[in-house]
Amino acid sequence: MDYSSVERYLDSFVNYEVVPGFGFASAGYDLGHVNELLRRLGDPHRAPCTVHVAGSKGKGSVAAMVASALSACGHRTGLYTSPHLLHLGERIRVDGACVSPGELDAVLQAIRPYLDDVLAEPRGRRLTYFEILTILAFCHFRERRVEVQVLEVGLGGRLDATNVVTPDLCVITPISIEHTTVLGDTVEKIAREKAGIIKPGAIVVSAPQLPEAGRVIEAVCRDKDVQLVRVGEDVCWSVEDQDLSGQSVRVEGSFGVRSVRVSLAGSFQAENVATAVAALQALRGRDLCLDEKCMASGLGDVEWPGRFQVLREHPLLLLDGAHNAASMRRLAESLDALRVRGSTVFVLGFSGDKDIEGTAAELVRLGGRFVVTRSTQARAAEPRDVAARLGGLGISVVTEMEPGRALIRAGEMVGSDGMVCVTGSLYLVADVLRLWQEEGMYMCWKGGPPT
Repeated sequence: MDYSSVERYLDSFVNYEVVPGFGFASAGYDLGHVNELLRRLGDPHRAPCTVHVAGSKGKGSVAAMVASALSACGHRTGLYTSPHLLHLGERIRVDGACVSPGELDAVLQAIRPYLDDVLAEPRGRRLTYFEILTILAFCHFRERRVEVQVLEVGLGGRLDATNVVTPDLCVITPISIEHTTVLGDTVEKIAREKAGIIKPGAIVVSAPQLPEAGRVIEAVCRDKDVQLVRVGEDVCWSVEDQDLSGQSVRVEGSFGVRSVRVSLAGSFQAENVATAVAALQALRGRDLCLDEKCMASGLGDVEWPGRFQVLREHPLLLLDGAHNAASMRRLAESLDALRVRGSTVFVLGFSGDKDIEGTAAELVRLGGRFVVTRSTQARAAEPRDVAARLGGLGISVVTEMEPGRALIRAGEMVGSDGMVCVTGSLYLVADVLRLWQEEGMYMCWKGGPPT
């Protein structure tokens, strides 16, 4: 799928995903330019119903689950997420279908005159890559007459481009330390940024939080006079059974008991399932017609690549985009539950602005060997630098400059009953997935083609 013409245009703008220090920390950063452009375009962001999802981990999975369930119930649903793994169209979907290159280019050409007018005005900072892509998503959703739009925050919340909407439902997944140069260096500061999506009139569903984050969310909800549903208190869950093909989760709340089967593996996904079910039940209070069987079917159909994704079973090859200490801890718990009999090899790659030592330390207790590489993303840390930083943890590592070589090296180091886990960066996961699916890496990996 060729999105190159749109990508070239987007790449002409500053991208805070790849430029360290740019963005919310900049003086005078606000959403004024975005709001002004949307006004000139006829406010395409004002959908009949909006679900806004923020958090440090799990927000993409929750957004995908909610959107899939809504579509299964017959509501035309738009889903906006980031980043993409294989192609740009993954970020903008309607009822599960990615926006095509032709559709996206047509939307861009339609709004180019408005963009050019705004960009020609000497009014301070330029719009960013993510802001323009967000506007394209809103316009596509309007063109497709979307009934419900499910929006995943790109970074933070308060100043994220998606925060121009007036949400019917806000979902906040677990908050932890991340993007400290932009969002703040404490959980409380980061929580305040993410709770910036909460607006009067919305219902808020919060996943289990660290105490300091929970207090911030509760205070904002009181100040905005909005209803707060706490997963873990108002809504509880338990895992009925699980394996590499997925899991069955029992969710209980004021709505009764629901048993949901999902194809997403990893023990951490059970919490995301409970959060998604709580969100969907809250939407029923917004007079959306949501049939229980249809919701369960939609949840069961959801796929979310790169998050505890199994590419192969013998040896086990897993991909997971855990990128900070909290998410790596949850990954380690899920891996520990697998009780792999053979040896384990981790293929690690990190962005340069991450807590590399703190994140990798969560894997040390599992044992295993480590291959360090880097993704093709601009902010990726150099393997030799990562290896040096991991030396203090007592980790002996092998370095490979390219993800493909790292994957082959890991395959050579593990037995047929062992496991290779690629993690540390969703960008690294994307590179490996692309090599595996599009360039036939499985043909030269240990054991040849999968059965």
